[in-house]
Amino acid sequence: MIYGDEYYVEIAPGFDLEELSTKQLSALFANAHRLTRFNSTPDQSVTHDPASPGIQGLLSYRIDIDRLIDINDAILRKPIVLRNELADVISFQFVSTVKRSEILGKRRNVHDLGPALIVSVVPGKDTTYRVPKINVDIRHVVVNTTLSNLLSRMRESGDGYPAWLLECLDGRHRKPRQQVFFLEDVHRDSIWSCFHLPVAGSLLGHWMSAKFDELLCIGLQILKNSQNLTDRSPVDMDLPHSEKIRRARAILSMEYANPPPIPKLAQRLGISETRLKSGFRSMNGTTVMQYCINKRIDAARLLLKENRHSIAEIGSIVGYDDPSAFSRAFRRYSGQNPREWRRSYGS
Repeated sequence: MIYGDEYYVEIAPGFDLEELSTKQLSALFANAHRLTRFNSTPDQSVTHDPASPGIQGLLSYRIDIDRLIDINDAILRKPIVLRNELADVISFQFVSTVKRSEILGKRRNVHDLGPALIVSVVPGKDTTYRVPKINVDIRHVVVNTTLSNLLSRMRESGDGYPAWLLECLDGRHRKPRQQVFFLEDVHRDSIWSCFHLPVAGSLLGHWMSAKFDELLCIGLQILKNSQNLTDRSPVDMDLPHSEKIRRARAILSMEYANPPPIPKLAQRLGISETRLKSGFRSMNGTTVMQYCINKRIDAARLLLKENRHSIAEIGSIVGYDDPSAFSRAFRRYSGQNPREWRRSYGS
């Protein structure tokens, strides 16, 4: 794993990464401040540079060369842009809550949609830039680990893992990839404890190592579940109707970018199309297709915040092959096009 030292520079409000070329970004960081030292810090240590002004509420902890955990519970007061270089990395970013903003007329409504997971894979060398939003609570936990030896270290075979991950592992795909998964409320407890550290001193390293392993295992299991849920074999026909509807929602939460057609989903669940559509609307307050569109837009917002991909690439990731169709759908649900939203609400 290559996880380069992180640097930051202060920027003016309204700064837009997409307006700068690679050469201009390099020039911007000519006199940058160092934030973390992953490569030079000892194992079992916080990676912050003591000489750096730092960012309050950020804890980056190196367990060893293959394991790094970031706990971010911060409110940034000054606009900055962050940079670091990555390679051979897979990261699992657990977001404590996803908030959806909707504009109805002139009124903006915000809904709490629960926790989410962003899985990022960087097989080859890549330089990342991020612009966190100021004066907003930023709460997430990220576990970063080596990609190339991941499955062997975990004593896992490739069976059951998504094809896109296996393509990155065996070198068939060298560009960064991201996927967004929406989690069940049960995952909140695992994330919450990171923002209220129960130990200190020499016990901290043991706790960090245990928490890293816990979150990594959860992340890997979610990846495996994303494959198992799309298995073509039918579920138990004797399951209660309500449980079949919950299974439908779980499948769509994983496969919102390319959802199965309603007839095939109904067949797999052992339920009629009519009962699937009526039961889904009754339990979730929306149609199957509307649910998928909502998830697409929610995932797009998270990826827009990450600033790793272009807007067209994000549209493709969440299921829109046509960038203009993505922009129209995003505007319909957010009141702004993706570029405007990234400027106003991205983190």
